Amino acid sequence: MNYRHLFTLVIILFWGSQLRAQAPEKSVVKISVTKQEYDYSQPWQKSKQSKSSGSGCIIEGNFILTCAHVVEFGAFIEVRKAKENKKYVATVAFLSPEYDLAVLQVEDESFFNRTAPITIGGLPTIGERVTVFGFPTGGNDLGITTGIISRIENIDYSYDNYNDLAIQIDAAINPGNSGGPVLIDSSLAGIAFQGRSSSQNIGYMIPTTVIKNFLNDIQDGYYEGPVPILLSWQNLENKTLRDCYGLSDTVSGVLINDVHYCSVFRGVLQAQDILLKIDNITLHNDGTAYLNNQLKVDFETYLKNRFKGDTVSLYIQRNNKDTTLLCSLDYTYNRPYLMNKVDLRPRYLIQNGFVFTTASYYYFSGESYWQYYNSKLSFYYYSKALNSPEVEELVLISSVLPHHSNVGYHDLTNRIVSRVNGIPIRNFNDLIEAFKTESDFLIIEDNRGSKFIFDTRQLADNNREIMHKFGIDRPARN
Repeated sequence: MNYRHLFTLVIILFWGSQLRAQAPEKSVVKISVTKQEYDYSQPWQKSKQSKSSGSGCIIEGNFILTCAHVVEFGAFIEVRKAKENKKYVATVAFLSPEYDLAVLQVEDESFFNRTAPITIGGLPTIGERVTVFGFPTGGNDLGITTGIISRIENIDYSYDNYNDLAIQIDAAINPGNSGGPVLIDSSLAGIAFQGRSSSQNIGYMIPTTVIKNFLNDIQDGYYEGPVPILLSWQNLENKTLRDCYGLSDTVSGVLINDVHYCSVFRGVLQAQDILLKIDNITLHNDGTAYLNNQLKVDFETYLKNRFKGDTVSLYIQRNNKDTTLLCSLDYTYNRPYLMNKVDLRPRYLIQNGFVFTTASYYYFSGESYWQYYNSKLSFYYYSKALNSPEVEELVLISSVLPHHSNVGYHDLTNRIVSRVNGIPIRNFNDLIEAFKTESDFLIIEDNRGSKFIFDTRQLADNNREIMHKFGIDRPARN
């Protein structure tokens, strides 16, 4: 090889390494969001506009991966690549409240010129060094920090109180970093999504196991959510409890107390079953299990990381007999029975000044006292599920707009509607239909047995006066 060829080869290798080194940076995106949230205490109107920003990264298929909380309520979303000034309009293609993940799409495909999708890697190990890319507040340029993976465990995701695997790192994660990629070498190890304000240098990223579940879910063009496990269970650490069920010291597992109506295990598992193993994973008495013989997680995490359509083996003890059950993780996400953040637009109906709406995460987020006075609402909020198929969703009297026709009812709040003229209210559509009943009086009954009477002969005039008085354009949104 002559010197000219050697020099050319060195130049090629040098610039090739430079391009590879720059590739992650060119795939990191700043996301600017103009938000306009609904006012859940007055659901007929929206609150004032606000602006926020976050980060994201380009993945296969000309999509941008980010956090759900970055783009929620996004009325207008713009994205720009690092080291560039031009902004492009983006829209939300898919959003997962449970995983706190979202995928954006950009109509102008020129946005993806001179970019390469970031490769999604596997689950890292404790002690590995990571690099966090993003656009933290306080500047416009790309910020890069490094750290060490210090812990991998289950935590509650702050966006939707969903519990899943998360990775703790000691690299700084500040406002604006959310949604940004965390890399090991040039592969995606996770997405930065939340920090811990009470501690120093503790941040969390969503691992690639969760990311892959989300991306696998939306391949068919629909988001159905994680496997609906929805089991009520308790640990078997107490010796007397174990003795009661005839469990020897060499046997471990958890006691199933209830199987929710929407659980993928309904009809397979039963109350009083002792769940001992899932596939070849042994459950410990505290409900934990080891993945790959090294990572200790809640046993539900193993199930959450399986895909829809997979089949799992459940090794149980039922009526003092051991048996193995096969369960296909085939399900349809039943939104009416499950409370989530996907449907952000509140429904409402205003009749005789009574503001009817449905229970939702955002409705409750503005309240601070309801959980102490209404145990059913508290259960609904924290568990996000109802245990009775007869009640698909909670319909509430959220407030009463004062008028001479509703004197004595002005202080009503957070009342659960159970019946209208004797008709059970299973969902919001039932409420709409109940108000079409031909009768001189409408009797609204709450779950406490209290009754509120409307005179339907004056209802139309009362509604017009109330709507005009409070400047409300539409009496309902369904």
